[in-house]
Amino acid sequence: MVFDHLPGSDWVFYGAEEEKARPSAQAMERFGVRRRETFRTEQRFRDDAELFAKMQVQGATEIQRAQHFAGATNIVIPMSYELALL
Repeated sequence: MVFDHLPGSDWVFYGAEEEKARPSAQAMERFGVRRRETFRTEQRFRDDAELFAKMQVQGATEIQRAQHFAGATNIVIPMSYELALL
């Protein structure tokens, strides 16, 4: 059983995890997914400072992308993920 982000998710983009999510999804397909369930949730932040603090440990690309939310409050970033039974 695998829980992982789905490629194309907004959260994957802002977290700069495209290069991790895509190969993971491809590997699951190679193993053969017997059953899957997709979930959609949200990453929520009170303000840009809270978001920037989260992204600070991620790296430069994430921080750059988070600038899109500069000055924002009540930030909501959609996140899709999947539970797959291989």
